[in-house]
Amino acid sequence: MDTFEFIPSAVRFRSLKIFAVAAALYLGLRFSGAQKFFVDDAGGIGALIHIIGTLYSVLYAFATYVIWGQFTAVENEILKESGSLKNLLVFSRPLAEKERDPIVRAVKTYARSVVETEWGALSRKEETEKTDRMFLQIVTSVTEVKPADDTQRAIFERLLEIANQASAHRDERLALSVKRMPRTLFVFVSVTAIMILLLVLCFPFHSVLLGLASVAITSTLLLFAHFVLTDLDNPFEGTWNVGNEPFGELITRFS
Repeated sequence: MDTFEFIPSAVRFRSLKIFAVAAALYLGLRFSGAQKFFVDDAGGIGALIHIIGTLYSVLYAFATYVIWGQFTAVENEILKESGSLKNLLVFSRPLAEKERDPIVRAVKTYARSVVETEWGALSRKEETEKTDRMFLQIVTSVTEVKPADDTQRAIFERLLEIANQASAHRDERLALSVKRMPRTLFVFVSVTAIMILLLVLCFPFHSVLLGLASVAITSTLLLFAHFVLTDLDNPFEGTWNVGNEPFGELITRFS
């Protein structure tokens, strides 16, 4: 099993290209004699790398914390919403078949639409009017239930409560799904990473091989850090994303 299979081949190829460009720049500066101008200031450049590196680590940790919190919040709301819909199917079982069937059909139709279309729409930050209408149909199918006695009335009230819970979780899920990392923060993190790489290129290493190794390690780590940040920023596409399996179960497991 490939250890790096979780990293798309396009990202790995981009890493090689960036390293090739960075290595070419480093060798160009090295053999053109340009790095001689920085020999006397090597200590200052090292201190500057340390300062900017510390700033980058703080910014990156903050950005990752915010994005990961949003990612897990979306995942939690998915589980809560799908769980409420499962409860709707379970608690509606005592109803007569003619009253329960519209609820089951509405839930399954909505779940199928979420799996097939809404995930893609949310990844592109598009409107979800189609699934909005289908969810409204679930609420309508519940409100159209006519309880015949006290037992069914208790069931009806419970179903209304569950439908309201599902609606609240859906609203929260959609609100969280369209949020992205602030552009200013993204630019700040990216510029800081570029500055670190530029300073490493200018640093007058005594050994060419050590300089190339430092450029390779720095460029690779910064690129993969950038990849993780951008990949997690969109919970609905990429390598790490929230799954729609909880809604898929509504289609296949519940009747």
